[in-house]
Amino acid sequence: MGSNVKVTVVVESTRNTLRARLRELVASTEAGKSLPSERDLSAQWGVARMTIRRAVDSLVAEGLVERRHGSGTYVTPQPFVRLLGLTSFSQDMRDRGLEPSARLLAYRVAAADAAIAAQLQITLGDPVVSFTRLRLGSGEAMAVETVWIPQALVPGINGGDLGGSLYELLSTRYRIAPGAASVSIEPVLPDQRVRELLTIAEDQACLRIRMVDSDSSGTIIMIANCFYRGDKYQLTAQVSGAAFAPEQARNN
Repeated sequence: MGSNVKVTVVVESTRNTLRARLRELVASTEAGKSLPSERDLSAQWGVARMTIRRAVDSLVAEGLVERRHGSGTYVTPQPFVRLLGLTSFSQDMRDRGLEPSARLLAYRVAAADAAIAAQLQITLGDPVVSFTRLRLGSGEAMAVETVWIPQALVPGINGGDLGGSLYELLSTRYRIAPGAASVSIEPVLPDQRVRELLTIAEDQACLRIRMVDSDSSGTIIMIANCFYRGDKYQLTAQVSGAAFAPEQARNN
Protein backbone atom coordinates (compact mmCIF):
# COMPACT_ATOMS: atom_id res chain seq x y z
CA MET A 1 0.00 0.00 0.00
CA GLY A 2 2.78 2.42 0.97
CA SER A 3 4.60 1.82 -2.33
CA ASN A 4 1.46 2.45 -4.37
CA VAL A 5 0.80 5.72 -2.54
CA LYS A 6 4.37 6.86 -3.20
CA VAL A 7 4.08 6.10 -6.92
CA THR A 8 0.77 7.97 -7.13
CA VAL A 9 2.25 11.03 -5.43
CA VAL A 10 5.26 11.04 -7.77
CA VAL A 11 3.07 10.71 -10.87
CA GLU A 12 0.75 13.53 -9.73
CA SER A 13 3.75 15.75 -8.95
CA THR A 14 5.13 15.09 -12.45
CA ARG A 15 1.80 16.02 -14.01
CA ASN A 16 1.56 19.23 -11.99
CA THR A 17 5.10 20.20 -12.95
CA LEU A 18 4.38 19.46 -16.61
CA ARG A 19 1.17 21.52 -16.59
CA ALA A 20 3.07 24.40 -14.98
CA ARG A 21 5.75 24.23 -17.70
CA LEU A 22 3.09 24.17 -20.38
CA ARG A 23 1.38 27.23 -18.88
CA GLU A 24 4.70 29.06 -18.91
CA LEU A 25 5.12 28.09 -22.56
CA VAL A 26 1.60 29.34 -23.37
CA ALA A 27 2.21 32.62 -21.50
CA SER A 28 5.34 33.26 -23.57
CA THR A 29 3.67 32.41 -26.89
CA GLU A 30 1.69 35.03 -28.81
CA ALA A 31 -2.04 34.36 -29.17
CA GLY A 32 -2.77 32.60 -32.45
CA LYS A 33 0.68 31.02 -32.66
CA SER A 34 1.22 27.27 -32.44
CA LEU A 35 3.00 25.38 -29.69
CA PRO A 36 5.75 22.87 -30.47
CA SER A 37 4.33 19.48 -31.39
CA GLU A 38 3.71 16.88 -28.70
CA ARG A 39 6.48 14.79 -30.26
CA ASP A 40 8.94 17.68 -29.97
CA LEU A 41 7.91 18.47 -26.39
CA SER A 42 8.25 14.80 -25.46
CA ALA A 43 11.80 14.72 -26.79
CA GLN A 44 12.73 18.11 -25.36
CA TRP A 45 11.42 17.47 -21.85
CA GLY A 46 12.07 13.74 -21.63
CA VAL A 47 8.43 12.93 -20.90
CA ALA A 48 6.26 10.29 -22.52
CA ARG A 49 4.21 11.63 -25.42
CA MET A 50 0.98 10.32 -23.86
CA THR A 51 1.76 12.29 -20.69
CA ILE A 52 2.29 15.41 -22.79
CA ARG A 53 -1.02 14.80 -24.53
CA ARG A 54 -2.92 14.52 -21.25
CA ALA A 55 -1.35 17.73 -19.96
CA VAL A 56 -2.29 19.53 -23.16
CA ASP A 57 -5.82 18.12 -22.82
CA SER A 58 -6.12 19.92 -19.47
CA LEU A 59 -5.12 23.24 -21.08
CA VAL A 60 -7.63 22.68 -23.88
CA ALA A 61 -10.33 22.15 -21.24
CA GLU A 62 -9.31 25.44 -19.60
CA GLY A 63 -9.57 27.28 -22.92
CA LEU A 64 -5.91 28.26 -22.98
CA VAL A 65 -5.14 26.39 -26.20
CA GLU A 66 -7.06 24.75 -29.01
CA ARG A 67 -6.27 21.80 -31.24
CA ARG A 68 -6.69 22.19 -35.00
CA HIS A 69 -6.97 18.89 -36.80
CA GLY A 70 -3.95 18.26 -38.97
CA SER A 71 -2.36 21.56 -38.00
CA GLY A 72 -1.34 21.57 -34.34
CA THR A 73 -2.10 23.18 -30.98
CA TYR A 74 -2.58 26.96 -30.90
CA VAL A 75 -2.68 29.53 -28.13
CA THR A 76 -6.15 31.06 -27.91
CA PRO A 77 -6.72 34.79 -27.37
CA GLN A 78 -7.79 35.39 -23.77
CA PRO A 79 -10.67 37.75 -23.00
CA PHE A 80 -10.12 40.96 -21.09
CA VAL A 81 -11.20 40.63 -17.49
CA ARG A 82 -13.22 43.63 -16.40
CA LEU A 83 -13.84 44.16 -12.71
CA LEU A 84 -17.42 45.28 -12.27
CA GLY A 85 -17.41 48.81 -10.95
CA LEU A 86 -17.47 52.44 -11.94
CA THR A 87 -14.45 52.29 -14.22
CA SER A 88 -14.51 53.71 -17.72
CA PHE A 89 -13.92 51.79 -20.92
CA SER A 90 -11.04 54.15 -21.67
CA GLN A 91 -9.32 53.30 -18.39
CA ASP A 92 -9.89 49.59 -18.97
CA MET A 93 -8.10 49.84 -22.31
CA ARG A 94 -5.21 51.90 -20.93
CA ASP A 95 -4.73 49.37 -18.12
CA ARG A 96 -4.22 46.73 -20.82
CA GLY A 97 -1.76 48.80 -22.82
CA LEU A 98 -4.29 49.58 -25.55
CA GLU A 99 -5.26 52.95 -27.00
CA PRO A 100 -8.96 53.68 -26.37
CA SER A 101 -11.06 55.47 -28.96
CA ALA A 102 -14.68 55.93 -29.96
CA ARG A 103 -16.55 56.33 -33.22
CA LEU A 104 -19.83 58.21 -32.94
CA LEU A 105 -22.60 56.36 -34.77
CA ALA A 106 -25.66 58.39 -33.78
CA TYR A 107 -26.44 61.52 -31.76
CA ARG A 108 -29.65 63.37 -31.04
CA VAL A 109 -31.61 65.38 -28.51
CA ALA A 110 -35.23 64.34 -28.15
CA ALA A 111 -38.13 64.50 -25.72
CA ALA A 112 -38.10 61.68 -23.20
CA ASP A 113 -40.77 59.05 -23.81
CA ALA A 114 -42.46 57.28 -20.93
CA ALA A 115 -39.86 54.49 -20.65
CA ILE A 116 -36.81 56.77 -20.72
CA ALA A 117 -38.42 59.32 -18.39
CA ALA A 118 -39.18 56.58 -15.86
CA GLN A 119 -35.64 55.21 -15.93
CA LEU A 120 -34.03 58.65 -15.66
CA GLN A 121 -36.64 59.79 -13.11
CA ILE A 122 -37.42 62.95 -15.08
CA THR A 123 -40.63 64.49 -16.38
CA LEU A 124 -42.19 63.03 -19.51
CA GLY A 125 -41.12 65.17 -22.47
CA ASP A 126 -37.95 66.58 -20.87
CA PRO A 127 -35.11 66.83 -23.41
CA VAL A 128 -32.65 63.92 -23.33
CA VAL A 129 -29.29 63.60 -25.06
CA SER A 130 -28.79 60.13 -26.55
CA PHE A 131 -25.91 58.74 -28.56
CA THR A 132 -24.47 55.47 -29.78
CA ARG A 133 -20.73 54.85 -30.03
CA LEU A 134 -18.47 52.06 -31.24
CA ARG A 135 -15.69 51.62 -28.67
CA LEU A 136 -12.30 50.43 -29.85
CA GLY A 137 -9.04 49.30 -28.28
CA SER A 138 -6.03 50.08 -30.49
CA GLY A 139 -8.36 50.10 -33.49
CA GLU A 140 -10.15 46.83 -32.72
CA ALA A 141 -13.91 46.94 -32.14
CA MET A 142 -14.75 45.97 -28.57
CA ALA A 143 -18.22 47.27 -27.72
CA VAL A 144 -21.28 49.16 -28.94
CA GLU A 145 -22.84 51.45 -26.36
CA THR A 146 -25.95 53.61 -26.31
CA VAL A 147 -26.33 56.23 -23.57
CA TRP A 148 -29.15 58.54 -22.45
CA ILE A 149 -28.49 61.63 -20.28
CA PRO A 150 -30.90 64.41 -19.24
CA GLN A 151 -29.90 67.46 -21.27
CA ALA A 152 -30.26 69.64 -18.17
CA LEU A 153 -27.19 67.92 -16.70
CA VAL A 154 -24.96 68.43 -19.75
CA PRO A 155 -25.77 71.81 -21.35
CA GLY A 156 -23.79 72.50 -24.49
CA ILE A 157 -22.66 68.92 -25.05
CA ASN A 158 -22.40 67.84 -28.69
CA GLY A 159 -21.20 64.94 -30.78
CA GLY A 160 -17.69 66.35 -31.05
CA ASP A 161 -17.24 65.92 -27.28
CA LEU A 162 -17.71 62.16 -27.37
CA GLY A 163 -14.43 60.84 -28.72
CA GLY A 164 -13.10 59.79 -25.33
CA SER A 165 -14.18 58.81 -21.84
CA LEU A 166 -17.69 59.93 -20.91
CA TYR A 167 -16.93 59.65 -17.20
CA GLU A 168 -13.92 61.94 -17.62
CA LEU A 169 -16.00 64.43 -19.61
CA LEU A 170 -18.74 64.48 -16.98
CA SER A 171 -16.19 64.96 -14.23
CA THR A 172 -14.03 67.68 -15.78
CA ARG A 173 -16.64 69.79 -17.57
CA TYR A 174 -19.81 69.26 -15.59
CA ARG A 175 -18.45 68.31 -12.17
CA ILE A 176 -20.61 65.17 -12.19
CA ALA A 177 -19.16 62.07 -10.56
CA PRO A 178 -21.00 58.74 -10.58
CA GLY A 179 -21.43 57.44 -7.06
CA ALA A 180 -23.24 54.14 -7.70
CA ALA A 181 -24.65 52.05 -10.51
CA SER A 182 -27.31 49.40 -10.94
CA VAL A 183 -26.05 46.82 -13.44
CA SER A 184 -27.74 43.93 -15.22
CA ILE A 185 -25.84 41.49 -17.45
CA GLU A 186 -27.07 38.84 -19.85
CA PRO A 187 -25.55 36.82 -22.72
CA VAL A 188 -27.26 37.57 -26.02
CA LEU A 189 -26.89 36.98 -29.73
CA PRO A 190 -26.84 40.55 -31.10
CA ASP A 191 -28.67 41.73 -34.19
CA GLN A 192 -27.01 42.03 -37.59
CA ARG A 193 -26.08 45.71 -37.15
CA VAL A 194 -24.18 45.07 -33.91
CA ARG A 195 -22.52 41.97 -35.39
CA GLU A 196 -21.27 43.97 -38.35
CA LEU A 197 -19.95 46.78 -36.15
CA LEU A 198 -18.11 44.32 -33.92
CA THR A 199 -17.02 42.17 -36.89
CA ILE A 200 -18.23 38.96 -35.27
CA ALA A 201 -19.94 35.85 -36.62
CA GLU A 202 -23.66 35.12 -36.36
CA ASP A 203 -23.15 32.57 -33.58
CA GLN A 204 -20.84 34.80 -31.49
CA ALA A 205 -22.49 35.80 -28.23
CA CYS A 206 -22.12 39.21 -26.60
CA LEU A 207 -22.49 40.42 -23.05
CA ARG A 208 -25.35 42.87 -22.87
CA ILE A 209 -24.77 45.24 -19.96
CA ARG A 210 -27.44 47.68 -18.84
CA MET A 211 -26.43 50.35 -16.36
CA VAL A 212 -28.26 53.04 -14.43
CA ASP A 213 -25.71 55.48 -12.96
CA SER A 214 -26.48 57.85 -10.10
CA ASP A 215 -24.41 60.46 -8.28
CA SER A 216 -23.56 60.47 -4.58
CA SER A 217 -26.92 62.03 -3.74
CA GLY A 218 -28.84 59.28 -5.55
CA THR A 219 -29.84 61.40 -8.57
CA ILE A 220 -29.92 59.39 -11.80
CA ILE A 221 -27.39 60.87 -14.21
CA MET A 222 -27.55 58.43 -17.12
CA ILE A 223 -28.62 55.03 -18.40
CA ALA A 224 -26.65 52.89 -20.81
CA ASN A 225 -27.23 49.81 -22.95
CA CYS A 226 -23.95 48.19 -24.07
CA PHE A 227 -22.92 45.15 -26.09
CA TYR A 228 -19.44 43.79 -25.31
CA ARG A 229 -17.81 41.14 -27.46
CA GLY A 230 -18.11 37.80 -25.69
CA ASP A 231 -14.78 36.61 -27.11
CA LYS A 232 -12.97 39.69 -25.77
CA TYR A 233 -14.54 40.27 -22.36
CA GLN A 234 -15.27 38.41 -19.22
CA LEU A 235 -16.52 40.09 -16.07
CA THR A 236 -15.43 39.56 -12.52
CA ALA A 237 -16.74 40.93 -9.25
CA GLN A 238 -15.58 41.12 -5.66
CA VAL A 239 -18.29 39.67 -3.46
CA SER A 240 -18.55 40.06 0.30
CA GLY A 241 -20.01 37.49 2.66
CA ALA A 242 -21.36 40.17 4.99
CA ALA A 243 -24.94 39.12 4.38
CA PHE A 244 -24.21 35.77 6.03
CA ALA A 245 -22.39 37.15 9.06
CA PRO A 246 -23.94 36.58 12.50
CA GLU A 247 -26.61 39.12 13.36
CA GLN A 248 -24.61 40.57 16.25
CA ALA A 249 -21.56 41.11 14.04
CA ARG A 250 -23.63 42.93 11.40
CA ASN A 251 -25.12 45.25 13.99
CA ASN A 252 -21.79 46.21 15.56
